[in-house]
Amino acid sequence: MFADVVVLSLTQIISWGAMFMAISVLGAPVGETLGLTPALVYLGPSVMLVAMAVMSPLMAPLYRSHGARFVMSAGTVVTVPGFLLLAWCDGPFGYYAGWTILGMAGAGALTNSAHVYLAVKAGARAKQAIGAQMLAMALAPTISWPLTSFLSGWLGWRHTYLVFALVMLVVVLPLLRFGLKPDTAPAATDSKTHANRAGDRGRVRTIIVLMTLAIALNGFVTWGFQLVVIDIMRSYDVAEGIAVGMASAIGIAQMSARLIDFLGGNRWDGFVTSLAAGMLMPVALLMLGLGHGAEWSVVAFILLYGLSSGAMSVGRATLPLVFFEREVYASVLSRLGLPLNLAFAAAPPIFSRVLSDYGNASALALAVACSLGTLACLVLLARFRDPSRAV
Repeated sequence: MFADVVVLSLTQIISWGAMFMAISVLGAPVGETLGLTPALVYLGPSVMLVAMAVMSPLMAPLYRSHGARFVMSAGTVVTVPGFLLLAWCDGPFGYYAGWTILGMAGAGALTNSAHVYLAVKAGARAKQAIGAQMLAMALAPTISWPLTSFLSGWLGWRHTYLVFALVMLVVVLPLLRFGLKPDTAPAATDSKTHANRAGDRGRVRTIIVLMTLAIALNGFVTWGFQLVVIDIMRSYDVAEGIAVGMASAIGIAQMSARLIDFLGGNRWDGFVTSLAAGMLMPVALLMLGLGHGAEWSVVAFILLYGLSSGAMSVGRATLPLVFFEREVYASVLSRLGLPLNLAFAAAPPIFSRVLSDYGNASALALAVACSLGTLACLVLLARFRDPSRAV
């Protein structure tokens, strides 16, 4: 299992770095060349997330018929025309078309497929295997941003995207095809079939709705704050250097939360991880708002927010394993993909608009309301949880 985690960690770091994170470095030269404002440049990743959302439910039958390794490999191949379009585009149409193809590819190539593979192969240790892979993913920006900056400075942004296409074909694809063993497709058809067999479709539907709302509301906050957290601290008159430095420290707290969860092994399940994250988030946001940017409030916010978002990133992947058998994990994850990716795509522009038009208090109030919604959904989920169930 260790080798599988290593291969998936490497391929996911490369894939997320090239497909999503690189635009943080390439955005300025891309906008200058194509005549796009920063807002229009960063609309590209949102287009990608929407395309991923639309394609996500279609992955479940592919997992069943071919396995997650095949789906990841196929998605990796589909990234190539997306990168080529980005490299050769000369205006908005080609630019957004490239991001659309990357989103279609990402539905197969990115996180969900890796987690489905581990859920099938790791068996009872699925939570620990997924946690280990997500712990490694904390290194993605640390690796991808400097490498992208080097390539862009050396080759320019267009040739950087050509390099990404090549890397996906000659590095990622062989690692997936030869570094991973074929995975057995899940036996169950889907979560609906599972519900029929259990004679409790209403219970399963309620669990999925509550789980979707909990994760989507939390993701709306965390994906939205990725864009505006520095601006919010600036709005409280936090010095520029301190605001940037403190925001950068969020990653350390996130990685610490993932490490704690990983070291915990199977001592607790994905529900406990998610509940802890759900309790910390509103406290973190209230600390920042009530402290009005005072040093103590910024430090408390960064620590608690980082721990919460880091823990929830693991909980998001492992929560379905608490309520569903591993055989239907792929189906549940595919169903969650549509609403979750739409929420993630909508968050940055909405939070940016609220902050610019209505101020920091309104942005924080929106975040607090969403985080309390997450906590309420998790509390309601608790009554459906079987504490004796092994993850």
